[in-house]
Amino acid sequence: MAFFFLPALGLAAAGAAEPKKKPQEGEVPLHITAARLEADQQERLITFTGQVKAVYGDAILYADQLQVFYQPAPATATTPPPAKSPESKDTSPLGDLAGGKIDRIVAKGSVRFVQEDKVATGQEAIYYKDREEVVLLGNPQLWQKENNVKGEKISFYLNNKRVLVESSPQQRVEAHLYQTKQSAAGTKEILPSPKGPKGRGPKAKDGTI
Repeated sequence: MAFFFLPALGLAAAGAAEPKKKPQEGEVPLHITAARLEADQQERLITFTGQVKAVYGDAILYADQLQVFYQPAPATATTPPPAKSPESKDTSPLGDLAGGKIDRIVAKGSVRFVQEDKVATGQEAIYYKDREEVVLLGNPQLWQKENNVKGEKISFYLNNKRVLVESSPQQRVEAHLYQTKQSAAGTKEILPSPKGPKGRGPKAKDGTI
């Protein structure tokens, strides 16, 4: 099993010789476990395959395959850097990808996204680092407790925990919603829809949750 620790702005291989650095204030780490890892320094891409699990803050992403795309390397100065001695040779198997900035992450195959009481499924998910957004595609569906909604595309905004469900000419937004009532003890109880537990609840007027 491959295990890697990716800070929000970089990546460090587990077991690297260099000492661990404390994460910067406000920095959220990304932990990924998988059966296999492949790094392509030329394409600036790291691919995880085999029962992939990625944990980022309070969000967890499961998939068959996960690809981490890095931003292009910054332009180097015209003056060539001093030659490295054999002792100072880079020990990271990922080369200059270690410490690079993440551009986006693409998950494919049996995708499941979990955040607090929300669970979403689909065939593909794309995480955009610059705007902290996860986009779920491929017959996406979202469950929150007993409520269910589906559409053409579901977007999760991690900073404010907002969810947007969008439609298309082929797939309109459809929601199954259950009412709640306040019990005497002060707890909320879920009421079935008017058509019964297996019936369809009212459709939401828009796709925002």
